[in-house]
Amino acid sequence: MPVQRNRPAAPASSVPSARRGAARPLLDLQSALDLESFWRANLQLLQSVLPHHSCSLMLGIVDFEPQEGRHFVAHDQDSRNQPLTSLSISRPFLASHPQVKMYTYTEILREDPRARQRRVERERHFRGWDEFVHLAFWDGAHPEAVLSIRRSADQGEFLAEEREFLASLHPVIDAGLRRLRAFEGERGRRLSMERFISGLPLPVMFLGPDRALQFATQEAYDLCAVWNFGYAESRVINTRRGFRVPEPIDDACARLADLWDRAAHGGPVVGLESARVAHPEIGGLVAKVDVSQPYKGSLVRPGFWVTLSGERNLDGASPQLKAEAVHHLQFLTPSERRVALLVAEGLRNHDVARQLGKSPRTVDFQLNAIYRKLGVASRTELARLLF
Repeated sequence: MPVQRNRPAAPASSVPSARRGAARPLLDLQSALDLESFWRANLQLLQSVLPHHSCSLMLGIVDFEPQEGRHFVAHDQDSRNQPLTSLSISRPFLASHPQVKMYTYTEILREDPRARQRRVERERHFRGWDEFVHLAFWDGAHPEAVLSIRRSADQGEFLAEEREFLASLHPVIDAGLRRLRAFEGERGRRLSMERFISGLPLPVMFLGPDRALQFATQEAYDLCAVWNFGYAESRVINTRRGFRVPEPIDDACARLADLWDRAAHGGPVVGLESARVAHPEIGGLVAKVDVSQPYKGSLVRPGFWVTLSGERNLDGASPQLKAEAVHHLQFLTPSERRVALLVAEGLRNHDVARQLGKSPRTVDFQLNAIYRKLGVASRTELARLLF
């Protein structure tokens, strides 16, 4: 399709007036903390400043092919259009212009006449545009993201003022993408840590600076229920749904937080690191509270690691395991761990079923899964492995 050189242009005065309405979207763009809100802010900003047929944010680019994208068509009168993102037209241009920040379809055609044929191929999936401008964001010689803004023939070419605005917008979007990558990396590391710790057969939990639960293992939910309601009642409730931080543990966290605040203002730090709390009535039920210190000089208040221990777990089994048993139990689900510990204690299947409120068939099925996962063939081998 030939490129139309003489296109109608939008009034130049529209750009400055549109910029005045772009303050809020620009603020949203600068403060977005996730990809969806970042994309919405981009859309709102472009809609307030630049008339366009459609736009796409192409992400996760590998070998000049986007692995993910967000796509928007302002006025789609062609139901055959597919929300497809691609860099097939501009790939050779990007490869020969590393670090280019902004370019148009017209500029590509000047260097690469074959781009017109690639456009014909592209229009099998998406049509209606006549010109585009791309903002490219790089990691060294490799593009990481591309924002594509496309116009139809009747919308005209991009004005000098509009291109100037997009050039000024480039560092804002680039900073936003870097911020999202940093947040995503931090979120991924946190989720990986939570997933790992949640799978440990240990009663541990993490409370935030406000002493609200951030995450806990199933064993921690169970012992907190025992702490709050006793063994008998805890066995008949959903310990996750009925969770609340035991009051003595909450009080210990509050005292440590107060000490941390004093230390942050130059006060004494004696006793800041941890506290031990014992249940007033249930013997052997103890919690150790540790301050999760931020790095030195951080403005973030600390959270709290809480490690619980008891003479018996919720089901009456001994929690005294060999060190290597902790490793083996990580291969089991929390429900399977409860069965395994009771079987290793010497209970028969029907006793385990009655104690856990399960059917004997369910216990039989889970015990077979436990044997398979731990590589044992009998109750005796299981007991030897765990105790």
